[in-house]
Amino acid sequence: MPGMLVETIVIKYGLVAVFVAAMLEADVVPVLAGVAAHRGYFNPLLAIVATSGGAFAGDCIWFYVGSHKLIKNSKLLERIRTRAEALFQRVGHWQIPASHVIYGTRIATMTFLGARDSSVAKFSVVDGASCLALSTLLLSLGFALSASVSVILRDVKRVEVVLLVAVAVVGLILHLLHRLGRRAWQRTATSERPS
Repeated sequence: MPGMLVETIVIKYGLVAVFVAAMLEADVVPVLAGVAAHRGYFNPLLAIVATSGGAFAGDCIWFYVGSHKLIKNSKLLERIRTRAEALFQRVGHWQIPASHVIYGTRIATMTFLGARDSSVAKFSVVDGASCLALSTLLLSLGFALSASVSVILRDVKRVEVVLLVAVAVVGLILHLLHRLGRRAWQRTATSERPS
Protein backbone atom coordinates (compact mmCIF):
# COMPACT_ATOMS: atom_id res chain seq x y z
CA MET A 1 0.00 0.00 0.00
CA PRO A 2 2.74 2.58 0.85
CA GLY A 3 4.44 1.83 -2.49
CA MET A 4 1.20 2.62 -4.31
CA LEU A 5 0.89 5.90 -2.39
CA VAL A 6 4.44 6.95 -3.31
CA GLU A 7 3.83 5.99 -6.93
CA THR A 8 0.58 8.01 -6.98
CA ILE A 9 2.33 11.08 -5.55
CA VAL A 10 5.20 10.77 -8.04
CA ILE A 11 2.78 10.40 -10.96
CA LYS A 12 0.68 13.36 -9.84
CA TYR A 13 3.40 15.81 -8.79
CA GLY A 14 6.44 14.42 -10.63
CA LEU A 15 9.79 16.06 -10.11
CA VAL A 16 8.41 18.63 -7.67
CA ALA A 17 7.54 15.77 -5.30
CA VAL A 18 10.99 14.28 -5.84
CA PHE A 19 12.67 17.62 -5.03
CA VAL A 20 10.66 18.17 -1.83
CA ALA A 21 11.08 14.58 -0.67
CA ALA A 22 14.85 14.73 -1.28
CA MET A 23 15.02 17.77 1.01
CA LEU A 24 13.79 15.53 3.82
CA GLU A 25 15.32 12.17 2.90
CA ALA A 26 18.33 12.22 0.60
CA ASP A 27 19.05 8.49 0.68
CA VAL A 28 15.87 6.62 -0.26
CA VAL A 29 14.29 9.21 -2.55
CA PRO A 30 16.95 8.99 -5.31
CA VAL A 31 16.51 5.20 -5.44
CA LEU A 32 12.72 5.57 -5.75
CA ALA A 33 13.19 8.32 -8.33
CA GLY A 34 15.43 5.95 -10.31
CA VAL A 35 12.70 3.32 -10.26
CA ALA A 36 10.11 5.89 -11.38
CA ALA A 37 12.42 7.15 -14.14
CA HIS A 38 12.95 3.57 -15.34
CA ARG A 39 9.17 3.17 -15.56
CA GLY A 40 9.05 6.27 -17.74
CA TYR A 41 7.47 8.80 -15.38
CA PHE A 42 10.24 11.34 -16.04
CA ASN A 43 13.67 11.84 -17.57
CA PRO A 44 16.50 10.33 -15.44
CA LEU A 45 18.75 13.37 -15.92
CA LEU A 46 16.01 15.69 -14.67
CA ALA A 47 15.47 13.32 -11.75
CA ILE A 48 19.16 13.61 -10.84
CA VAL A 49 18.85 17.40 -10.90
CA ALA A 50 15.70 17.26 -8.74
CA THR A 51 17.11 14.82 -6.15
CA SER A 52 20.52 16.48 -5.83
CA GLY A 53 18.92 19.94 -5.79
CA GLY A 54 16.45 18.86 -3.10
CA ALA A 55 19.19 17.30 -0.96
CA PHE A 56 21.34 20.42 -1.34
CA ALA A 57 18.40 22.71 -0.46
CA GLY A 58 17.66 20.65 2.66
CA ASP A 59 21.30 20.80 3.73
CA CYS A 60 21.38 24.58 3.19
CA ILE A 61 18.30 24.99 5.37
CA TRP A 62 19.95 23.05 8.23
CA PHE A 63 23.19 25.03 7.72
CA TYR A 64 21.19 28.25 8.03
CA VAL A 65 19.35 26.96 11.12
CA GLY A 66 22.72 26.18 12.71
CA SER A 67 23.96 29.71 12.05
CA HIS A 68 21.10 31.19 14.07
CA LYS A 69 22.07 32.62 17.49
CA LEU A 70 19.55 30.39 19.27
CA ILE A 71 21.40 27.28 18.09
CA LYS A 72 24.90 28.75 18.48
CA ASN A 73 24.23 29.60 22.12
CA SER A 74 22.31 26.44 23.02
CA LYS A 75 23.41 24.29 25.94
CA LEU A 76 23.33 21.17 23.79
CA LEU A 77 25.82 22.63 21.34
CA GLU A 78 28.06 23.75 24.19
CA ARG A 79 28.11 20.18 25.55
CA ILE A 80 29.10 18.59 22.23
CA ARG A 81 31.18 21.42 20.77
CA THR A 82 34.58 20.09 21.95
CA ARG A 83 34.06 16.59 20.55
CA ALA A 84 32.43 17.86 17.36
CA GLU A 85 35.23 20.36 16.81
CA ALA A 86 37.87 17.64 17.38
CA LEU A 87 36.13 15.47 14.77
CA PHE A 88 36.00 18.38 12.34
CA GLN A 89 39.72 19.10 12.85
CA ARG A 90 40.50 15.45 12.06
CA VAL A 91 38.11 14.96 9.13
CA GLY A 92 37.59 18.50 7.84
CA HIS A 93 35.06 19.10 5.12
CA TRP A 94 35.09 15.36 4.24
CA GLN A 95 32.58 15.25 7.07
CA ILE A 96 29.96 16.60 4.62
CA PRO A 97 29.95 13.73 2.09
CA ALA A 98 30.37 11.23 4.93
CA SER A 99 27.21 12.56 6.58
CA HIS A 100 25.27 11.67 3.45
CA VAL A 101 26.10 7.98 3.80
CA ILE A 102 26.24 7.58 7.58
CA TYR A 103 22.65 7.32 8.72
CA GLY A 104 21.52 9.93 11.24
CA THR A 105 24.42 12.37 10.87
CA ARG A 106 23.29 14.58 7.97
CA ILE A 107 21.19 17.10 9.91
CA ALA A 108 23.60 17.24 12.84
CA THR A 109 26.56 17.83 10.54
CA MET A 110 24.91 20.61 8.55
CA THR A 111 23.61 22.30 11.70
CA PHE A 112 27.02 22.09 13.40
CA LEU A 113 28.79 23.53 10.35
CA GLY A 114 26.39 26.46 10.37
CA ALA A 115 26.88 26.95 14.11
CA ARG A 116 30.66 26.99 13.81
CA ASP A 117 30.47 29.72 11.14
CA SER A 118 31.98 27.58 8.37
CA SER A 119 32.54 29.28 5.04
CA VAL A 120 29.28 29.36 3.08
CA ALA A 121 31.16 29.15 -0.23
CA LYS A 122 33.24 26.14 0.80
CA PHE A 123 30.18 24.44 2.31
CA SER A 124 28.19 25.05 -0.88
CA VAL A 125 30.87 23.63 -3.17
CA VAL A 126 31.60 20.52 -1.10
CA ASP A 127 27.97 19.81 -0.22
CA GLY A 128 26.70 20.50 -3.74
CA ALA A 129 29.27 18.13 -5.23
CA SER A 130 28.53 15.40 -2.69
CA CYS A 131 24.74 15.75 -3.18
CA LEU A 132 25.19 15.48 -6.94
CA ALA A 133 27.53 12.46 -6.70
CA LEU A 134 25.41 10.54 -4.19
CA SER A 135 22.11 11.33 -5.93
CA THR A 136 23.55 10.20 -9.26
CA LEU A 137 24.84 6.96 -7.76
CA LEU A 138 21.63 6.11 -5.88
CA LEU A 139 19.35 7.10 -8.75
CA SER A 140 21.41 4.98 -11.14
CA LEU A 141 21.11 2.02 -8.77
CA GLY A 142 17.34 2.51 -8.55
CA PHE A 143 17.13 2.78 -12.33
CA ALA A 144 19.27 -0.33 -12.92
CA LEU A 145 17.62 -2.44 -10.23
CA SER A 146 14.06 -1.30 -10.94
CA ALA A 147 12.71 -4.78 -11.64
CA SER A 148 14.37 -6.18 -8.50
CA VAL A 149 13.04 -3.33 -6.36
CA SER A 150 9.50 -4.02 -7.57
CA VAL A 151 9.81 -7.71 -6.69
CA ILE A 152 11.27 -6.88 -3.29
CA LEU A 153 8.49 -4.40 -2.50
CA ARG A 154 5.85 -7.02 -3.42
CA ASP A 155 7.47 -9.68 -1.28
CA VAL A 156 8.09 -7.47 1.77
CA LYS A 157 4.83 -8.52 3.44
CA ARG A 158 5.66 -12.20 3.09
CA VAL A 159 9.20 -11.64 4.41
CA GLU A 160 7.85 -9.67 7.40
CA VAL A 161 5.50 -12.54 8.31
CA VAL A 162 8.28 -15.14 7.98
CA LEU A 163 10.62 -13.02 10.13
CA LEU A 164 7.92 -12.50 12.76
CA VAL A 165 7.27 -16.25 12.96
CA ALA A 166 11.02 -16.97 13.11
CA VAL A 167 11.54 -14.45 15.93
CA ALA A 168 8.56 -15.91 17.83
CA VAL A 169 9.87 -19.49 17.44
CA VAL A 170 13.41 -18.52 18.50
CA GLY A 171 11.98 -16.60 21.47
CA LEU A 172 9.88 -19.60 22.51
CA ILE A 173 12.87 -21.96 22.22
CA LEU A 174 15.06 -19.63 24.29
CA HIS A 175 12.32 -19.31 26.92
CA LEU A 176 11.94 -23.10 27.15
CA LEU A 177 15.70 -23.61 27.36
CA HIS A 178 15.90 -21.01 30.11
CA ARG A 179 13.15 -22.75 32.09
CA LEU A 180 14.74 -26.18 31.62
CA GLY A 181 18.11 -24.81 32.67
CA ARG A 182 16.59 -23.20 35.76
CA ARG A 183 14.87 -26.48 36.76
CA ALA A 184 18.09 -28.44 36.27
CA TRP A 185 19.98 -25.90 38.38
CA GLN A 186 17.33 -26.08 41.13
CA ARG A 187 17.50 -29.91 41.13
CA THR A 188 21.28 -29.78 41.36
CA ALA A 189 21.18 -27.23 44.16
CA THR A 190 18.56 -29.27 46.06
CA SER A 191 20.49 -32.53 45.72
CA GLU A 192 23.73 -30.93 46.95
CA ARG A 193 22.20 -29.64 50.17
CA PRO A 194 23.18 -31.56 53.28
CA SER A 195 20.33 -33.60 54.74
